[in-house]
Amino acid sequence: MKMQLKVDFNEHGTDETFLWHQAKEVLQHLPNEQQELMPGLKWGSVFQLYTPAFWKYQYLTNSFPADTETHRLAGSVRDEIVMCMLGGYGIPSEMGIIAFDRLKSECLIQPFIKLEVLMEALSRPFELGNGKKVRYRFARQKAEYIYAFLNRSDINDIPATNDLSLREWLMSVKGIGYKTASWITRNWLRSEQVAILDIHLLRAGVITGFFHPDYNLNTEYLNLEQRFLNFCLQLEVRPSDMDAIIWHYMKKNNKLALNILASIT
Repeated sequence: MKMQLKVDFNEHGTDETFLWHQAKEVLQHLPNEQQELMPGLKWGSVFQLYTPAFWKYQYLTNSFPADTETHRLAGSVRDEIVMCMLGGYGIPSEMGIIAFDRLKSECLIQPFIKLEVLMEALSRPFELGNGKKVRYRFARQKAEYIYAFLNRSDINDIPATNDLSLREWLMSVKGIGYKTASWITRNWLRSEQVAILDIHLLRAGVITGFFHPDYNLNTEYLNLEQRFLNFCLQLEVRPSDMDAIIWHYMKKNNKLALNILASIT
């Protein structure tokens, strides 16, 4: 059962004593740090960054709603696919969101849409919250991918109720590989049978020890995915939630992770 740490505030600031009592409830149930979680991988100290114990603690103190829509970014599976296609390598998550919002607000996520219309919409500068104007990278390439997807003959037959069937179908979409297919599948169905192996999860896996440093993502995706799923099984956590927790933590602390990686590889 997950526990959510709560913090009380009063006129003197944060009640840190209350916070510590809450944390103790979690800490006292963690295994000894010398105990093996998996062959060759010990639990480690909860107070040391990126150990299995550290990730278990993060999981227990960062609860997610129990419903299947927890990780969804959009209201339909078609929109979810377009949203995730607009993200990915070299594109900040915030940029993918505002690009999707433009396509959605201009009613461009529909069958038989013209390539030129999609390309024009993604090529126009975007204005961020601070007033700064930026351009979306790979506008032509992403427009071509989305155009091909929206104009598929089976666009209305997406197997959106079975996770492995959905991922297999997504793998046939131009511009979608295992990572994006897994991302969509995890989001839409809260699948516990796939993993989103992006750079943040890969780095965490190397530092924690459930991935080897010389992995080849192009040839080992399914093997690495199974390693992560097994890590979650032994840790007794939901892969869909653990994936999200690791992603958020590693993204926020990217420079720290890079420094640690440089010292061990």
